[in-house]
Amino acid sequence: MRSHFLLAAGLLASLVSLSVSAPLPGTQPLSRNGDLSVEMVTGIQKFLLRETESSIAARSRFWHRDLSSAEAYEKSVTANRQHLAQILGVVDRRVPFASLELVATLRDPARVVETAQFTIFAVRWPVLNGTTGEGLLLEPKVAARAQVVALPDAEQTPEQLVGLAPGVPPAKQWARALAAAGCRVVIPTLIDRGDEWSGNPRIRFTNQPHREWIYRQSFLLGRTIIGHEVQKALALVDWFERRNQQDALRLPIAVAGYAEGGLIALHAAALDTRVKAALVSGYFDSRQGLWREPIYRNVFGLLREFGDAELASLIHPRALIIEHSATPTVTGPPVARPGRSAGAAPGRWSTPDLASVTAEVARAGQLAGKAPEFFHGNGGGTTGPGSIRALEALLKAAGAPVRVDLPDTAPPADPRRDFSADDRQRRQVKELEGFTQDLLRVATYTRDESFWAKAKAPSAAAWEAARPPWQSNFWHSVNGKLPAASLPANARSREILNTAKFTGYDVTLDVWPDVFAWGI
Repeated sequence: MRSHFLLAAGLLASLVSLSVSAPLPGTQPLSRNGDLSVEMVTGIQKFLLRETESSIAARSRFWHRDLSSAEAYEKSVTANRQHLAQILGVVDRRVPFASLELVATLRDPARVVETAQFTIFAVRWPVLNGTTGEGLLLEPKVAARAQVVALPDAEQTPEQLVGLAPGVPPAKQWARALAAAGCRVVIPTLIDRGDEWSGNPRIRFTNQPHREWIYRQSFLLGRTIIGHEVQKALALVDWFERRNQQDALRLPIAVAGYAEGGLIALHAAALDTRVKAALVSGYFDSRQGLWREPIYRNVFGLLREFGDAELASLIHPRALIIEHSATPTVTGPPVARPGRSAGAAPGRWSTPDLASVTAEVARAGQLAGKAPEFFHGNGGGTTGPGSIRALEALLKAAGAPVRVDLPDTAPPADPRRDFSADDRQRRQVKELEGFTQDLLRVATYTRDESFWAKAKAPSAAAWEAARPPWQSNFWHSVNGKLPAASLPANARSREILNTAKFTGYDVTLDVWPDVFAWGI
């Protein structure tokens, strides 16, 4: 578009014998010779990168940690925890339920496989109005020692994490190891990075990963894919707590996750103090490069207040175990294929550098007075995911110290004839799509009944006095207010069009170092 405009300008200039003339009165001559749109965007990028780097030091103004006691500390970070829930979109009331539901067909029982140490069931549970979680329950044959939500990476199925399906080596089937050690384990299905269900046959399909497909719909409604999956994990925490009450027990509750599942585990433990211990494998790192990562990890305003170290400080004094394990390599969205538009955002992710992870772990320790327990491989390499020592540290920290070993024999292959992991993924994607579209349909009523209910005034003058809180919310919480300009405007201009009816100028105004506003 810019090149078309310049071509038209050049043709018009040839017709009207354009010549160099004085700048606009009250401005200095504009001498920039490059593409002003490119230069403006480049300057904005430099500014935002500086703001991102300085955000770590600036976060302190949002925190007032009181380390004098566990109770004082918990009270001092309550507002931060509430704000995290708000920006993640963990704001909808979860559906209460008495127990997990068994998933079976006429040909396939819900009891999938029985081993010497545990039984595997196909299960589902209510989460929000119209959404469910779905996955596997591993019920130990001994009295349960702990209850664990085990969150795989987005590209791993629950079946792979216990050896029912190929794809995860036996040494990395850590959920199976926890069950063999006597833990009650539930493995949820995460929304994956495929694009099979991203679109509508009446309109079009896209190459947006399923996580991005849900993220984009949710964003304008104050929800995130991270928040949705945290809700699924916390619905299981609700059930674990209910089991404790029903059985008059106090079994510790823990969450553990790898890669994308590690992201969910970190946020779930930060939000819910019923989680006594958390294991985050293959995710914990500085988030200063978040803008390079897949877009579905974006959370509005996150880095103003939270990095991974700050999230870790919300878990303190409960236990957090960090494991530096190799992550999946994400080079971008699925390649667009016939019948799909190439509308997905770029985004990359790979195993972080150990030095970066170590520094973030140390920063977490500085914030809370005690660093998370940290595991990595020999010589600075990776370990796990779900190494024996990390799993044992998790259970010990939760108050259920027990030896963990991988079972000697793998479970048999999945015997179900009607089961399809793809069908389950489709159900999970479509449920979140439907939930989001329902929110959109009633959004106007929700706004009127909650946010705008008190925005009433008997006269224009009264509204003029009453409206600042709504304006402030729109500016700060919705749009994100930037700091005031730090430089004089220093207006500069140059003539670019001169016709019988009007004269056109390029005009720039300085805003911040490297940043200028440009218009015609």
